[in-house]
Amino acid sequence: MGKDAFDKISVESLKGINVLFSGDIYHLAMFLLKTYDAKDAGTLSRSRPTLHGLAKHYANIANMNIDDILQVLWDHGMPKAATVEFEKDIP
Repeated sequence: MGKDAFDKISVESLKGINVLFSGDIYHLAMFLLKTYDAKDAGTLSRSRPTLHGLAKHYANIANMNIDDILQVLWDHGMPKAATVEFEKDIP
């Protein structure tokens, strides 16, 4: 992919990644995807969280350092430049 392109990962691939409790990253990602879809309804926009954005939201909610959340994601082999998508939206 090009330097400005993002990989797409399925939200399902986040199920086994936990920071503070089982399923925390997956559930936050699902919440963000559903929220973005609701916000974008009736428009031509289609918002998706990046892994960095997901980590930022998690860190903000849990009052943690974003680098700690990012490290957990990288330790699980997640691509550093990726957007999170529903499985059905990945070709």
